[in-house]
Amino acid sequence: MQLVRFDPFKSLWDEDYAMPVNQRGLKIRETDKSIVVEAVVAGVPKNDVNIEIEDGVLTIKAEAKEEAETKTEYKSSSYQYYYSLPLTGGQWDKAEANVVDGVVKLEIPKTEEARPRKITVKSK
Repeated sequence: MQLVRFDPFKSLWDEDYAMPVNQRGLKIRETDKSIVVEAVVAGVPKNDVNIEIEDGVLTIKAEAKEEAETKTEYKSSSYQYYYSLPLTGGQWDKAEANVVDGVVKLEIPKTEEARPRKITVKSK
């Protein structure tokens, strides 16, 4: 087993590093055109996944319960993710979410103002 030193400032220098999120099963990253949120919701049907944004807090809840015929066994899958840091520049009213292979993927398009622009440097 190899020990790896944790660097809390890695995201400041490494442009390929995704936004640091300290919740297992939740990944948030930005592309040039959108903010992408992925969360594990294994065993939960898409109809039982709820995504909300309120007062700057993104909430993903997923819960599925199944009762066996004998009523002595219960099967349950439950996930809750909260992300409260600001995700600026997103068009939340145009966000789309899909569940594929036990992962919910939320894609929020960025506003035109929030998209990166290349500035040409000229010499005099």
